Amino acid sequence: MNFLSFDYHDPLYGAILLVAIIFILSFSSYWFGIIKSSKNESSVNKFMKKFDQYSGFNEYKEIIQRKDLPAESAILMALTFEKSGEYEKTIEIYSAILKSVKDPQKRKDILTLLGKTYYKAGFLQKSREVLLASLRLFPKNEEALTYLIVIYENLREYDKAIDVLNVLEELGSEVKEKKLYFETLSIIHNKSLKDKRKIKKLIDLGLDKKIVQRKLFEFLKLNNLSMHSIILKDFDFKNVIDLVWDMRSDRFSKELIENNKLLCEIFSAKGELYDATASDIFELNTLIKLHLVNDDSADMEFRYTCKECKNAFPLYFYRCPKCQNINGAEIGTILTRRQYETGSLV
Repeated sequence: MNFLSFDYHDPLYGAILLVAIIFILSFSSYWFGIIKSSKNESSVNKFMKKFDQYSGFNEYKEIIQRKDLPAESAILMALTFEKSGEYEKTIEIYSAILKSVKDPQKRKDILTLLGKTYYKAGFLQKSREVLLASLRLFPKNEEALTYLIVIYENLREYDKAIDVLNVLEELGSEVKEKKLYFETLSIIHNKSLKDKRKIKKLIDLGLDKKIVQRKLFEFLKLNNLSMHSIILKDFDFKNVIDLVWDMRSDRFSKELIENNKLLCEIFSAKGELYDATASDIFELNTLIKLHLVNDDSADMEFRYTCKECKNAFPLYFYRCPKCQNINGAEIGTILTRRQYETGSLV
């Protein structure tokens, strides 16, 4: 063992010894990490196999209810199943946790999670019941209130959605655009109102509002009602350019088209009129120029981008399918090759 003696003062020998010690320690640490990771993974796999063997989760629910498994761990397991779309298992776990939890704050949180899961699974009525139960424990639960609004929208209970928005407004949330959106929906879907009354109520909400303008235009178009010059004279037709593109010019009064630059450009780009010779919108300008030389090979399509999350969609939306933001759709125009009908000689 003399070679390890501290009496040996060769510098090279010391450097070699130091490198050797570092290598041994690093190697040992590396293998220790692998072994530990392997044991952890094996432990998780064994637990998952044990979990999967329970028929209908009856035994596992008993474990949760006896509090043999911490509620936090059960929640993590439920969230894992929810992420993979296994909502039935998620619901059973949350229901089991509720039977073992007595603290009002925790019960509120579990009820909110359960309500959200029912919503994602498509059980809107059940989701509403659970979220309302959560709100009875904690009326200022903004997450539950927000989900309730979406549920009421899907159930077409717009007045109830407005009531919930009033609560959120009292809690300090900005709900002006959302309330306007549900007010327009409430008017349009009110079966006790005649068409003229609906139009009057929408106008009273304010034709300077983007949502009101588009909803009113959609209503007139869908019900084949007259596009009155008096109603539409101050419209921002950029907000409904995609709707106008699918219509013929004879749906509008000659006076309205003549007095509205964009309408004139749209119908000139469609080849129905030749009054406009140019447009500030590139796609319209290109189509106008092509029609002036009798070329109808091009067409125009639209895409809709959420100004909040920047996701794009092929259909117009009032509520973004991705981030749920209301009134954030921006209309984009796209120049395309015209699609001819099957069997056409062209």
